Parts: sequence; structure tokens; C-alpha cells
Amino acid sequence: MTALRKLCETDAALISGMHRICFKENWNESAMSTLLGLPGVYGFLSATAPPDEVPQGFVMARVAADEAEILTLLVLPPFRGSGVGRSLLAAAAADAVGQEASKLFLEVAANNTSAIALYTAVGFIQQGRRPRYYKSGVDALLMSLALRGDFLDQ
Repeated sequence: MTALRKLCETDAALISGMHRICFKENWNESAMSTLLGLPGVYGFLSATAPPDEVPQGFVMARVAADEAEILTLLVLPPFRGSGVGRSLLAAAAADAVGQEASKLFLEVAANNTSAIALYTAVGFIQQGRRPRYYKSGVDALLMSLALRGDFLDQ
């Protein structure tokens, strides 16, 4: 069983460690803490149900005016393919709708086929491409989703 809870600044060390596991270009504890303290930034942590509460993944996003952006979303390797990513994405989208955002944006590495498959499955469409965006030389795909109240029902 999985439980979601809101991220807070005290989660910075935990989520920076998770980010280091999943991404070569990762954000340190200070960066995570700073981001979580910024206006409009929010996120959710997915963990197994108590009493174990093993972290599975997290999402961090921000809302500005009527637009939202996924800053980062990850699922730790043992939990990939189990629906954790989709539930984190749904929670972030629902929160954005609650803050009156009408569109959700993200960027994803062009070679991250599993993430692209998830985003496409829930309705994201590619809006652009940033050539050689990442230090590795991989392009970033820019994707967007029109938000609506029934996102969670997809």
C-alpha cells in the first residue's frame, strides 16, 4: 500500500538523496531546501504505508499565475512500473487545478522513454525540444497538459 504526503523543507536531505539515485545531474540538499521554500512550490512524497514508510518517489512542482510546472518527478528503481509515478503526477496536477492553474508543463530527457510513455498516456503533448540541453548532450522535450477537473479519472 502506498501513501502520499505533502513535502516540506525538512524533507530536503531525503529527497536530494533520492534525486542523486535517479539522476546524474542531481540537486543537492541546499537546492531542494531553497526550492521548497519558494512561493508557489509544492510537492508530494510517495512512501509505503506505516509502519515501514519506505520512500518510493516524489514530485516537486510550482504554480505561477495560471500555469504550473513539474520541477522534478522521480520513482526509485524498485518501485518503477507500479503506478507511483502516475499517482504523484495526478497529485501534482490536482493541486495545480486547486490553485487555478489551467496548464501543466514539464521537460524530460528525450531518452527517458518510460517517463515519456507515462506523460503521453495521461495526455501531455510535446511542445518543443531543447537540443543538447543536458550535460550528457541529450535533448530535452518540452511537454504540456491542459488541466481539467477529471485528470484523476483517466
